[in-house]
Amino acid sequence: MREEISEETFWKGMAIKHWVVILIFVVACIGAVIGGGAVLLSYIPASEIGGNGSWTFDDFSVGTSILWMLLLFLWELVLVILPFIAFCGVVVGLYWFMIMPEEDKEAIKSRDKKEKEKKTHSKEGGGIGFIFTIAFLIVVFIDGNWLVTFGTLPYSYFAIAWLWGFMWIMIILGIPVGVLGFIYFWLKIK
Repeated sequence: MREEISEETFWKGMAIKHWVVILIFVVACIGAVIGGGAVLLSYIPASEIGGNGSWTFDDFSVGTSILWMLLLFLWELVLVILPFIAFCGVVVGLYWFMIMPEEDKEAIKSRDKKEKEKKTHSKEGGGIGFIFTIAFLIVVFIDGNWLVTFGTLPYSYFAIAWLWGFMWIMIILGIPVGVLGFIYFWLKIK
């Protein structure tokens, strides 16, 4: 009888049955968002990069803006993300090993095995946007504009630099992919 229940119905039933832990996760997510905002609002006036919140966009360069965002991410990671992950892990561990009935555990495990067998490919992007961003930053660095403030460069420079980065990625990755694709289709036709 359990095999006939659709995935959506099964997970809705589990969500209704274990609503308390879902409520705990919702409250934890709200707390993480509030904590992230609090860290951001306390980081801005405390950061020397950015003049303790007094710089304009004209005062930032590509290098200082990346350093500012990197330091903000590290503070968010240490003060919000890692504690949130640890809290969620403790809640899941306690709920799974101490509170959840064995029949629900077995039902979830059997569903997970079926889902792993059905999974054939992922729908992820593959990180191409990240590669284009890195290429853009390399072009800016090679041009010598790494520490040039944004207000000094026209906005068209950033579009042209991104296009140069895109072109170089297409040359470096596109030609080998095209050749391999041609060889693959040529062998398939033969």
